[in-house]
Amino acid sequence: MSSALIRSRAQEMLARIKRFSSPATKKQMREKFGIQTEKALGTPVTTLRLLVKGLPRPDQELADALWDTGVHEARIMASMLADPAQMTYPKLDEWAKELNSWDICDLCAGNLFSKVKNPLKLAERWIKREEEFVRRAGFAVIAALAVPRAKTTEEELIKMLPLIKNHACDPRPMVHKAVNWALRNIGKKNPRLTPKALACAAEILDLYEDNKAARWVASNAVWELKSPKIKAMVAKRK
Repeated sequence: MSSALIRSRAQEMLARIKRFSSPATKKQMREKFGIQTEKALGTPVTTLRLLVKGLPRPDQELADALWDTGVHEARIMASMLADPAQMTYPKLDEWAKELNSWDICDLCAGNLFSKVKNPLKLAERWIKREEEFVRRAGFAVIAALAVPRAKTTEEELIKMLPLIKNHACDPRPMVHKAVNWALRNIGKKNPRLTPKALACAAEILDLYEDNKAARWVASNAVWELKSPKIKAMVAKRK
């Protein structure tokens, strides 16, 4: 397909996205949810999912063209259309480096980054990086791979716990909140992983006695994993 035709398709999708946008939604994104809206239109994610529902997927050419627009919602849509098999490490690194808000970071992790070949290797690669949203993306990938329906093995997730322990002290909220998310999801995946996650939390509390971020990561995870509601839910999982 010619580059001109691909750009035309992207502009058509962008026009559809704009059609369902509103200043009120954009304001809510910014003020209620803390989303970076400098390049956003104000279109709900639920609407984006409906817009891509009837499209052939994957469509890497369209995904690349949408990403290149720089528009917040178009990039979220790109993560829904991209082909994990065609996302090379250079391209993944390029996309990750341009993440600028927690929502697009987490949606890209769930829609795309967690579905590429060897996603936990990718997560480790990004966690070693210093950029705020690149590191967050690494932990968001772990969180996505720790949900009950994910086929990630217990052994693979246990190997991620040292990374969680080592970076729980990151003072940046966008990072340590994702560290906490990954820890909680590992603990909730099944009853066998719960004690592993709780042990990791205990190690964090021992290791970072005076670090506010780390203590929140650990104590919040312990609170959730020990709550009666969560314990009952996890007990039903295989």
